[in-house]
Amino acid sequence: MKKRYAKIDRSTGDVIKRKEFDDPNRVLNKPFVWLEEQRDPEPAYNKETHKLVGTVTQPDLSDLQVDVSSNVKRVFGFDTVALTAQEIDTRRDEKIDRTNDKMVRVVELILTKIATKNGVALEKSDFPAKVWTAINNRRALRGESPV
Repeated sequence: MKKRYAKIDRSTGDVIKRKEFDDPNRVLNKPFVWLEEQRDPEPAYNKETHKLVGTVTQPDLSDLQVDVSSNVKRVFGFDTVALTAQEIDTRRDEKIDRTNDKMVRVVELILTKIATKNGVALEKSDFPAKVWTAINNRRALRGESPV
């Protein structure tokens, strides 16, 4: 099975190129070495309050007098980081924006009810429960009480 490898400049730690190999013959005492790349799975986290930030971990290979171990890998992982207040607000606003089409339909329903009631006051029971659910979900996102 092919694995992904990165050719690393040992003096800088920079990736020169990437390739897939089936068990390559790696020379580990040169200024450029091939390291196997490993991708860690995403950890479980609360997307409402946190985000994942990608990380890359590889050992310091700059000492050319020391051969690189054959089991050394370049690992792509994740750190879980708390969202800032601004990011939380932005995500909340995006959720509200995603319901705009549904709210347009609700407004259309309300206007239709007004037009067909001939001056009679509207009541909550004039609208289906799904309308109130949609409205209350949006109000909850803004931190407002349900109606």
